[in-house]
Amino acid sequence: MEKKHLALVCQHFYPEMVSTGMHMTELARRLRKHGWGITVYCAQPALEEGEEEVPTIMTHQGIRIKRMPTVGDQRESTVSRLFLAFTYVASTTRALIQDRDEYDGLLVTTNPPFIGLAGWFASKVLGKPYVQLVYDVYPDIAEQLGVIAENGVLSGLWEQMTRLILNEATSTVVIGRDMAELVQKKMRRKNYGSMQLIPNWSDETVVEPVPRNENPFRRENDVGDRMLVQYAGRHGKTHNLEPLIEAASQLTDRPVLLQFIGGGDKKEKLQRMAEERSLENVMFLPYQPMEKLDTVLAAADIAVVCLESRFTGMSVPSKTYGIMASGTPLLGLLDKESEIGRTIQENDCGYVLEDPSGTEVAQSLETLLNEPDLLEGMGTRGREAFEANFTLSAAAERYDAVLSRYIYGREPNDMRPVPERG
Repeated sequence: MEKKHLALVCQHFYPEMVSTGMHMTELARRLRKHGWGITVYCAQPALEEGEEEVPTIMTHQGIRIKRMPTVGDQRESTVSRLFLAFTYVASTTRALIQDRDEYDGLLVTTNPPFIGLAGWFASKVLGKPYVQLVYDVYPDIAEQLGVIAENGVLSGLWEQMTRLILNEATSTVVIGRDMAELVQKKMRRKNYGSMQLIPNWSDETVVEPVPRNENPFRRENDVGDRMLVQYAGRHGKTHNLEPLIEAASQLTDRPVLLQFIGGGDKKEKLQRMAEERSLENVMFLPYQPMEKLDTVLAAADIAVVCLESRFTGMSVPSKTYGIMASGTPLLGLLDKESEIGRTIQENDCGYVLEDPSGTEVAQSLETLLNEPDLLEGMGTRGREAFEANFTLSAAAERYDAVLSRYIYGREPNDMRPVPERG
């Protein structure tokens, strides 16, 4: 097999196995099996106190990793995060120039949102085609979060930069049907046909159902016979998690435990809400080791995915696919017409509540508590849908097809164009 050479540009990568870092690491590993030689251009991981920096250049399972020098910290002020983003873009662009003979094309993510400029530069100046992978839609998210003013000068400039990055890419990959609608509005009509839908995934070799009564994570956390309602992941500003605490306060006399795993901007607020209500049916845990992912996800009786409806299409809660892989039913606190809302409903693998109140969440949990057979059926259908549509193997085949076509002009064996909205 003739080897193909790819530059993968993403801020987060192994050993930073959270969200984008985990997905890009899994994808790179699997693309290696499709004959791709890969060099990753990423930043240093966000380190906890006492942790040492990882090597600037290293190899992981045959993937060459280069960590770009940056200034700033993604966990500090907005100014510090901006310094990190812009210095990462500058360092990556310089490295791509130096290494121009080592790759034939690029796969570029939207983390940070400006990194697509490195792909645009490589295309225009070095003649290297790039495929743009959209994980988050900007400046839309920044406007909704109040980081920048809607329709302001900065927003306008950012919008033009986003349009430039999207329209100069040989192909744009989106991870949801709702996202496709937003992104298409930023693209020229002639580029519509180059947009491809490839949902995110879970690694089918890592996550699979584990019987609740045999699950060590349930035993470690003394869940017992209670219904475990679990949210695992980032507690971010776009995540409407407060109704879960409000629901817990209405379920104190029921055998229900709400478990929050992870961290983020909202964690302290949620902990404070639980403390003010003296809730003993709420548990907070840190991020869990990757090697425990299967038992953590499979421990839940129902798992929560959430995204405030005003962010619909701007992001896709990709933790959904790992939950489906574990055979766990879903409680989606999100827009019914969002990618995940539609996925849950199409496969009948959970409930969807749009921007619910705590009372609505509590009522749904009461219903599920009283119908264990309904829960079991939802979990089974979720696993079946995962096996059919959302495995890492399936995603890697689609990426291989898209990259082969748009970097080398080879006809793909498996393409999934964006479907028309029905």
